[in-house]
Amino acid sequence: MIWILAVGKANYDSKLDLAMVSRAFGASNITFCPGEKDGKRLIKYCQAMSRRWGGNFGVSYTDDWKRFIAERKNYLKIYLTRYGMSMTKLGYQVRTYKNVLAIVSFTESIKPLYDAADFNMSITTQPHSCSSSVAVFLHEFYSGRELSMHFENAKYKINPGDHGVRVKKL
Repeated sequence: MIWILAVGKANYDSKLDLAMVSRAFGASNITFCPGEKDGKRLIKYCQAMSRRWGGNFGVSYTDDWKRFIAERKNYLKIYLTRYGMSMTKLGYQVRTYKNVLAIVSFTESIKPLYDAADFNMSITTQPHSCSSSVAVFLHEFYSGRELSMHFENAKYKINPGDHGVRVKKL
Protein backbone atom coordinates (compact mmCIF):
# COMPACT_ATOMS: atom_id res chain seq x y z
CA MET A 1 0.00 0.00 0.00
CA ILE A 2 1.28 3.42 -0.96
CA TRP A 3 0.15 6.26 1.28
CA ILE A 4 0.88 9.90 0.42
CA LEU A 5 1.35 12.51 3.15
CA ALA A 6 1.27 16.15 2.01
CA VAL A 7 2.57 18.65 4.56
CA GLY A 8 2.11 22.42 4.37
CA LYS A 9 -0.56 24.85 3.30
CA ALA A 10 -1.80 24.82 -0.26
CA ASN A 11 -4.85 25.99 -2.14
CA TYR A 12 -7.74 23.68 -3.01
CA ASP A 13 -6.66 23.23 -6.64
CA SER A 14 -3.13 22.15 -5.69
CA LYS A 15 -4.47 19.63 -3.18
CA LEU A 16 -7.04 18.31 -5.64
CA ASP A 17 -4.37 17.94 -8.33
CA LEU A 18 -2.14 16.00 -5.92
CA ALA A 19 -5.02 13.76 -4.84
CA MET A 20 -6.02 12.97 -8.45
CA VAL A 21 -2.45 12.21 -9.50
CA SER A 22 -1.91 10.03 -6.44
CA ARG A 23 -5.09 8.03 -7.15
CA ALA A 24 -4.51 7.69 -10.88
CA PHE A 25 -0.91 6.49 -10.42
CA GLY A 26 -1.77 3.84 -7.84
CA ALA A 27 -1.63 5.29 -4.32
CA SER A 28 -4.23 3.95 -1.89
CA ASN A 29 -4.57 6.96 0.41
CA ILE A 30 -3.58 10.57 0.83
CA THR A 31 -3.47 12.60 4.04
CA PHE A 32 -3.08 16.37 4.17
CA CYS A 33 -1.59 18.29 7.09
CA PRO A 34 -2.71 20.68 8.41
CA GLY A 35 -6.45 20.02 8.49
CA GLU A 36 -8.22 22.55 6.31
CA LYS A 37 -11.65 24.12 5.96
CA ASP A 38 -12.05 22.72 2.44
CA GLY A 39 -11.46 19.15 3.62
CA LYS A 40 -15.07 17.99 3.27
CA ARG A 41 -15.25 19.41 -0.25
CA LEU A 42 -12.07 17.61 -1.34
CA ILE A 43 -13.07 14.32 0.29
CA LYS A 44 -16.53 14.50 -1.34
CA TYR A 45 -14.99 15.16 -4.77
CA CYS A 46 -12.53 12.26 -4.47
CA GLN A 47 -15.27 9.89 -3.29
CA ALA A 48 -17.42 10.86 -6.30
CA MET A 49 -14.45 10.30 -8.61
CA SER A 50 -13.87 6.82 -7.17
CA ARG A 51 -17.57 5.96 -7.53
CA ARG A 52 -17.45 6.91 -11.23
CA TRP A 53 -13.98 5.75 -12.20
CA GLY A 54 -13.52 2.90 -9.71
CA GLY A 55 -11.04 2.07 -7.05
CA ASN A 56 -10.98 2.71 -3.34
CA PHE A 57 -8.98 5.85 -2.62
CA GLY A 58 -8.96 7.37 0.86
CA VAL A 59 -8.56 11.08 1.63
CA SER A 60 -8.01 12.34 5.17
CA TYR A 61 -6.59 15.23 7.19
CA THR A 62 -4.41 15.41 10.27
CA ASP A 63 -3.16 18.30 12.36
CA ASP A 64 -0.02 16.49 13.57
CA TRP A 65 2.22 15.10 10.83
CA LYS A 66 4.87 13.98 13.34
CA ARG A 67 2.40 11.74 15.15
CA PHE A 68 0.97 10.55 11.83
CA ILE A 69 4.43 9.44 10.64
CA ALA A 70 5.25 7.82 14.01
CA GLU A 71 2.03 5.79 13.89
CA ARG A 72 3.03 4.23 10.54
CA LYS A 73 5.49 1.82 12.19
CA ASN A 74 5.32 -0.83 9.45
CA TYR A 75 5.80 1.68 6.61
CA LEU A 76 8.96 2.70 4.82
CA LYS A 77 8.93 6.50 5.04
CA ILE A 78 10.32 8.40 2.07
CA TYR A 79 10.52 12.17 1.80
CA LEU A 80 10.27 13.08 -1.90
CA THR A 81 12.39 16.16 -2.44
CA ARG A 82 15.00 17.64 -4.73
CA TYR A 83 17.64 16.87 -2.13
CA GLY A 84 18.69 13.45 -0.91
CA MET A 85 19.66 10.19 -2.55
CA SER A 86 19.01 9.73 -6.24
CA MET A 87 15.80 7.87 -7.07
CA THR A 88 17.75 5.70 -9.50
CA LYS A 89 19.93 4.45 -6.62
CA LEU A 90 17.07 3.86 -4.16
CA GLY A 91 14.38 2.64 -6.57
CA TYR A 92 15.09 -1.08 -6.41
CA GLN A 93 15.39 -1.09 -2.62
CA VAL A 94 12.12 0.80 -2.17
CA ARG A 95 10.19 -1.64 -4.41
CA THR A 96 10.88 -4.46 -1.92
CA TYR A 97 8.57 -2.86 0.68
CA LYS A 98 4.86 -3.61 0.81
CA ASN A 99 3.87 -0.44 2.71
CA VAL A 100 5.37 2.90 1.74
CA LEU A 101 4.58 6.36 3.08
CA ALA A 102 5.66 8.93 0.49
CA ILE A 103 5.92 12.40 1.99
CA VAL A 104 5.82 15.69 0.08
CA SER A 105 5.79 19.27 1.29
CA PHE A 106 3.96 22.12 -0.41
CA THR A 107 6.38 24.61 1.08
CA GLU A 108 10.15 24.61 0.80
CA SER A 109 11.89 21.67 2.41
CA ILE A 110 10.93 21.12 6.02
CA LYS A 111 14.02 20.13 7.98
CA PRO A 112 12.27 17.89 10.54
CA LEU A 113 10.85 15.81 7.67
CA TYR A 114 14.39 14.88 6.67
CA ASP A 115 14.88 13.36 10.11
CA ALA A 116 11.46 11.70 10.28
CA ALA A 117 11.91 9.85 6.98
CA ASP A 118 13.85 6.62 6.50
CA PHE A 119 15.07 7.97 3.17
CA ASN A 120 15.21 11.37 1.53
CA MET A 121 14.74 10.68 -2.16
CA SER A 122 15.71 13.15 -4.85
CA ILE A 123 13.17 13.03 -7.67
CA THR A 124 15.16 15.62 -9.59
CA THR A 125 17.67 18.23 -8.55
CA GLN A 126 15.52 21.00 -9.99
CA PRO A 127 12.51 22.72 -8.41
CA HIS A 128 9.33 20.75 -9.11
CA SER A 129 5.79 20.34 -7.83
CA CYS A 130 4.42 17.85 -5.31
CA SER A 131 2.22 16.31 -7.99
CA SER A 132 5.10 15.73 -10.36
CA SER A 133 7.26 14.16 -7.66
CA VAL A 134 4.45 11.78 -6.66
CA ALA A 135 3.74 10.87 -10.30
CA VAL A 136 7.39 10.14 -11.07
CA PHE A 137 7.87 8.22 -7.81
CA LEU A 138 4.78 6.03 -8.38
CA HIS A 139 5.74 5.43 -12.00
CA GLU A 140 9.17 4.21 -10.91
CA PHE A 141 7.78 2.23 -7.96
CA TYR A 142 5.35 0.32 -10.17
CA SER A 143 7.84 0.08 -13.07
CA GLY A 144 5.23 1.57 -15.41
CA ARG A 145 2.52 -1.01 -14.55
CA GLU A 146 0.28 1.74 -13.13
CA LEU A 147 -0.36 2.96 -16.68
CA SER A 148 -2.54 -0.11 -17.31
CA MET A 149 -3.96 -0.45 -13.81
CA HIS A 150 -7.50 -1.79 -13.40
CA PHE A 151 -9.82 0.08 -11.05
CA GLU A 152 -12.49 -2.11 -9.43
CA ASN A 153 -16.19 -1.16 -9.71
CA ALA A 154 -15.64 1.51 -12.36
CA LYS A 155 -18.77 2.87 -14.02
CA TYR A 156 -16.80 4.50 -16.83
CA LYS A 157 -13.72 3.62 -18.82
CA ILE A 158 -11.74 5.68 -21.31
CA ASN A 159 -11.01 3.96 -24.60
CA PRO A 160 -7.80 5.51 -25.92
CA GLY A 161 -7.83 6.64 -29.51
CA ASP A 162 -5.91 8.76 -31.97
CA HIS A 163 -8.51 11.54 -31.96
CA GLY A 164 -11.53 12.55 -29.95
CA VAL A 165 -12.91 11.43 -26.64
CA ARG A 166 -14.21 7.91 -26.16
CA VAL A 167 -15.72 7.19 -22.76
CA LYS A 168 -17.49 3.89 -22.34
CA LYS A 169 -20.18 3.45 -19.70
CA LEU A 170 -19.79 0.05 -18.08
